[in-house]
Amino acid sequence: MKSYRCLFSIIAMLGVVGCPSMRTISLNSRPDAAVVKVTANQQGPRDFVVGQTPVTYPFNFGSFLVNGPTMYNVEFTKSGFESKTITIRSDEPNDMLEVTLDKEVVREIPRYVLVVSAEKGYTLETRQVRAWLEDIEREGMAASSVVSLGGRQTALGLALSPDGQTLYFSLAEEISDAKGQDKKMANIRSVSATGGGITQITSGQWLDANPACTPDGKYLVFSSNRIQSGKPDLFRISTEKDGGIAVVRQTAEGHNYQPSARGGILSFTYLPSYRGGLDGTLQVWTLGGSNEYPTQLRAGSMSSVSPDGGQIAFIGDDLQLWVMPVSGQNPVQLTSEACNTDGKRNPSWSADGKHILFASDVGKDSRDVANYDIWIIGADGTGLRQLTTNGSVDDYPLASPDGKHIYFISNRGFKEGIWRIPFPQPQK
Repeated sequence: MKSYRCLFSIIAMLGVVGCPSMRTISLNSRPDAAVVKVTANQQGPRDFVVGQTPVTYPFNFGSFLVNGPTMYNVEFTKSGFESKTITIRSDEPNDMLEVTLDKEVVREIPRYVLVVSAEKGYTLETRQVRAWLEDIEREGMAASSVVSLGGRQTALGLALSPDGQTLYFSLAEEISDAKGQDKKMANIRSVSATGGGITQITSGQWLDANPACTPDGKYLVFSSNRIQSGKPDLFRISTEKDGGIAVVRQTAEGHNYQPSARGGILSFTYLPSYRGGLDGTLQVWTLGGSNEYPTQLRAGSMSSVSPDGGQIAFIGDDLQLWVMPVSGQNPVQLTSEACNTDGKRNPSWSADGKHILFASDVGKDSRDVANYDIWIIGADGTGLRQLTTNGSVDDYPLASPDGKHIYFISNRGFKEGIWRIPFPQPQK
């Protein structure tokens, strides 16, 4: 009699607790190679990665917590896509499950990059860079689109008229010529600072890049290979009337590019070339002002003259941001953070000359990947601050003359274009 009571007790216990059951389920995804993470509703180490799809996993179910989970959450994650989570219960009828990761949030897209060297000459190269579909900022700095470019189009430089009404940029693209051959080219375009139709300024199968507006707004200075196809020199064109293109700076050897025109001074980058196809060190030069003739200041590139013509911000050969008087003496280093890829680049001044904007890859996006964002720092080296945080490439920042906005180039939304954000308020 006693043994029957024990058996009855065991049967009753099983009815309450339940017997665990094992289910082996194949997990798949489109696209494949998604990381699979399993989470169970049970105490203990029940949150772990089980592999990449396609993968098979044994799910151990129970009807009470002590005998195993009653359900599992399975998360599928793949770089560039929004993750998805499904729930698997003990009554799941299928032995094979598949999810489709159909929302692409990060993508590698092509971007034209201007290369200047003795080895490759003056050319456009195609590189794959990251871009995010979303255009929001993590810090709440609202960014608005001014103009969106077409597919496989890239902006090589950005300039703003002194009245703040017109943006100038170099549009790089690939077209087919009369013989059906693909040609890469770049020409200067303009657009209203509030958006609208794009106007062509220069034309031809050249590489016209890095436009800079003169202080009176009457001319654009830019670099181009119009004299020698394999090297850039400096030219100018009127913004007010149709006319020819004049040479501003041309050398038999060496590359002249990245001009900046403020306060009656033209600064630019010069890369000397030597016999044997060797390059020298990138140098910052000026033309005009107290230096009547072309004058070498020191090693560096991407120079930007302050509004009053008294100082020059530039990127040193250490890839950090520096500032110096137009005489080139006593330069001061403003940044010192480690460089992830190409270092700081493309500095420009605020309208009052108190701040310097630049692009830097010190920051990381929400997926912990370093990328270029817009930063600001005081001309005295204080108040370093990151302004954009989107995972796309943000570059070529420019402050509006009224001090209300910052314009920049970005590929957010999977297309290159011109964007703007409010000029930041002083931090308290």
